Formats: sequence, structure tokens, C-alpha cells
Amino acid sequence: MANYKVSINREGCIGDAICTALSKNWFMDSDGKASFHSETIEDHEYGSNHEAEISCPVAVISVRKIS
Repeated sequence: MANYKVSINREGCIGDAICTALSKNWFMDSDGKASFHSETIEDHEYGSNHEAEISCPVAVISVRKIS
């Protein structure tokens, strides 16, 4: 079972919220920027988080394999 690390450059986030529509791991914080519930995800969570990553209009989301 692989694990992945989720990260975001919140400074560059424009609050588009596409990530929240694509993955349950993402939510909009009170400052209008995206945040995630879990920094480390498993294989079954990769697909939706990867979709959020590649759909982000400002490319500030990263999902990287860590093991």
C-alpha cells in the first residue's frame, strides 16, 4: 500500500474551489483558500486528490508518493 503526501501553496490559492468539488479531502477555509483534511493519503484516495491537483487553475496543489 502506497502513501502519498498532499500539500498546497496556500499563498497562491485563488479560492476557485474546484478541489473541493473533486475530493472529499479538500475544503474551503474561513479565509477563502483551500485546505485539506489529511496530509497523508492512501491508494484509494489518490485518484480524487490527483484530479484536484491537475484541475487546480493555478497549480498550487501537489500529491506526491512517499512510500
